[in-house]
Amino acid sequence: MKRLQPKQRRALCSAPEDASFLSVGVATLIRARRTPFKLRKLLVIDDDQKLVGYYRELLTPYGFEVLVALDGEQAIPLVESNPDIQLVILDLSMPRMDGRQWLRWFRTKSSESPVIVITGYKLDESDADLKPSVVLEKPFHVAELLDLVGLFCGLGTVITAPKDVTA
Repeated sequence: MKRLQPKQRRALCSAPEDASFLSVGVATLIRARRTPFKLRKLLVIDDDQKLVGYYRELLTPYGFEVLVALDGEQAIPLVESNPDIQLVILDLSMPRMDGRQWLRWFRTKSSESPVIVITGYKLDESDADLKPSVVLEKPFHVAELLDLVGLFCGLGTVITAPKDVTA
């Protein structure tokens, strides 16, 4: 079998300008098409701007567009103008319209959308105002939040290489 030169290989795998090439070994080229990427929307409602910044910094690399409201009143127009929000992270203690009031309003619009309630207070599991939602009590570990986001939105996890058991 005749070995192809690099220019010949590229000619055989011609592609549009938006394609990128990955050279595998000496004689193979794989063409990877760039597909349009759309960010998934997540709404954070919290009056602590520093914490909101941490959420944005944590979740943006996972492909989320993090929308932010500093209280329930600011969140209402965001929800109305963004019906494709996949998940809400909600603090309960906020000025003007607190998390409980906002959640009651939200459940009239979207009864099954996932909400992660984050609070520093001990809450009763039978609290009807919070259902259905998941409560994450402060302090929490970042992995706990990522697990919940992954559960609701299909967050990818790092896959480790399998161990060689043929030794």
